[in-house]
Amino acid sequence: MKRKIVGFIVFLAFCSLVVVGCGLSTEQLTKEVREAIEETWKDQDIHVQIDDFTLVKKSKTEYKGILNVSAYGEKQTLTVNVTVDGKNFMWEIAE
Repeated sequence: MKRKIVGFIVFLAFCSLVVVGCGLSTEQLTKEVREAIEETWKDQDIHVQIDDFTLVKKSKTEYKGILNVSAYGEKQTLTVNVTVDGKNFMWEIAE
């Protein structure tokens, strides 16, 4: 019985490490950041169409993205900086 309890505790500790250590995948983060950008622009009544968005991991907490957009018949490429702390992210369009 004691062996089963110890085994169960080890299993729970392993599961906790897996859940906490994984965070978002780059693909999932890309999707969530894109949705956040679209929502912000919608709230600010900015009429821009996102054609493509790609994120690349720079460090443990930093990502750099390329955002291809269309607005009023013109195409533009923007750079997006993303910072992640594990649960939350913050994005900004680089100037």
